[in-house]
Amino acid sequence: MPRDSTPARSGILAAALHTLRRVGLDGFSIAAVAQRAAVAKGLVLYHFGSRRQLLARCGSAIADERARRLAAAQAVGSGAAAADACWEELLSQESDGTARAWLALCSADVIDRSTRHADFEETARAMLLDGCAVAIATGAPLQEVRDAFDTGWLALLDLATRP
Repeated sequence: MPRDSTPARSGILAAALHTLRRVGLDGFSIAAVAQRAAVAKGLVLYHFGSRRQLLARCGSAIADERARRLAAAQAVGSGAAAADACWEELLSQESDGTARAWLALCSADVIDRSTRHADFEETARAMLLDGCAVAIATGAPLQEVRDAFDTGWLALLDLATRP
């Protein structure tokens, strides 16, 4: 009976995500992932084929996780409650390395953002969240980013309430 490779593949992906969040693209290598996962480099290549394919899988995982976390923050309520929850989530993603990893993968064209959103309001909300994530990740003063975030969120609320 063949062995189930899902646990090994999942462990390698978790190690790859951890590595990407901690050291970014510059420090991301098959060797670093293998060391973190405590497996041979050949096993990483067996499961993912190449560094580029592993990065693509990491990109999908990070984009999905980021979208899920931001959607959960937006679902806490409306108005100020949702804005505050989204702001806290942006700070959390910066703290745990998700924002930096996402930004690096977007910059390297691993994550394609061109067709992700269908309507104007959804696109505008995503742009606000993405822009603030970039500003936080690149060290912009938090109060200035928060002021811009609040202004953008209020504009979205105004847009949503117009007939």
